[in-house]
Amino acid sequence: IIFGLTIVMLGGCVALALDYARALAVQSQLQAAADAAALSANPVATDTAAELEARVTIHFDYNMPSARSNATNVTVTSTQITDGVRVTAQANVPTTFGRLLGVTAMPIRVVSEAKSARSQFEIALVLDNTFSMSGGKLADLKVAAKDLVDQVVAGSAPGSVKFALVPFSRYVNVGKSYRGSLWLSVPNDYSQTTNVCWINQAWKNCVSVPRTCYNDGVPYSCTDVQCEPDGAPVQQCGDQTQNYTWNGCVGSRTPQDLTAAASGASPVPGLLNTGCPSALARLTTDDATIKSQIDGMVAQGETYIPAGLMWGWRTLSTDVPFADGAAANATPTTRKVMILMTDGDNTASQSGETHEGGDAAAANTTMAQLCTSIKDQRIDLYTIAFAVTNAPSKVLLQACASSSAHFYDAADSAALQTAFSRIAGSLQRLALTR
Repeated sequence: IIFGLTIVMLGGCVALALDYARALAVQSQLQAAADAAALSANPVATDTAAELEARVTIHFDYNMPSARSNATNVTVTSTQITDGVRVTAQANVPTTFGRLLGVTAMPIRVVSEAKSARSQFEIALVLDNTFSMSGGKLADLKVAAKDLVDQVVAGSAPGSVKFALVPFSRYVNVGKSYRGSLWLSVPNDYSQTTNVCWINQAWKNCVSVPRTCYNDGVPYSCTDVQCEPDGAPVQQCGDQTQNYTWNGCVGSRTPQDLTAAASGASPVPGLLNTGCPSALARLTTDDATIKSQIDGMVAQGETYIPAGLMWGWRTLSTDVPFADGAAANATPTTRKVMILMTDGDNTASQSGETHEGGDAAAANTTMAQLCTSIKDQRIDLYTIAFAVTNAPSKVLLQACASSSAHFYDAADSAALQTAFSRIAGSLQRLALTR
């Protein structure tokens, strides 16, 4: 009798152990799925609770399908916490033998938390300052770029993030303070006076004729004045003085400029009497200065994206002209990032040392080559197409990015803000803390 009763008790314990073992296996799968969801969430400041929940659910479901057959009422919820996200998952595991004792299911609950790993960063903001960015578009860019700076700094340890700023149009402005540097070849400013003759003609019956003009590919209304001669032309002669000065604008080395390093043997050409955006900013931990220079950006000129890419690369490089970038074997490891934002197509191309050509295909080829070289240097390259309507230009920008996930198609100002915010969020790598 005792032996029979013992066998029944032992059998019950073994049965319950089998149910418990199955519950532990489901718990392990549930925890792994919650961990994966937390690490992949990358919450950003602009996330709504629904957006964060949707992203967490996608990653959780991807990692949990095999366990669903052994569990019921599987749920996952997320909460944004300081510097990270908390994921809570729950499920019921139906029992087989436990039913004999009135236990129909075993409840399981797991919690996973991931927070920013607070990496070292060098981030180059390469921003389109062309005429087509005039008005509200440039204002929206300034807000989005400054918000990214604030978001990355807030999620990082003090002094661990350096920013560089490269406003570009047809040319880039390196700043007049570099005149005399060995890596830069700038002619001396000078004045030239020559005696010239010209025809002076009086006109009458002038009328304005409307037509369409273009600046950086953007059409706008303009007028031509058409007149009739009033009397015979008169020739006049006199001295005219032309001043030639350097405003900080630089061109490209010939025959094609595809390497970041510059030296006295291979200097970058400075161009006299040339217009360009506000001066670039080298890598700095002073985020207030970077934001101030973002505020100072002014739209002007045509688009030559390779100029922006080249100088963005140079700000991150370990080579002259700046040599500010951290070495690949530096401790701690530094993550290098370039964020290229443009609102349109290449409308200028390299012509000798200048960018006065109009061969868009050549400019696109140079751009693609530079994108490849930059990515080969282990620089994470993000690209943003802002209100770009030309499909081939979007394809070019997507191919330029480090991956399809590094490309953002921002149709309007709200999407531009979201793109910069999501990039900032993606930079904050998460590590499991619970």
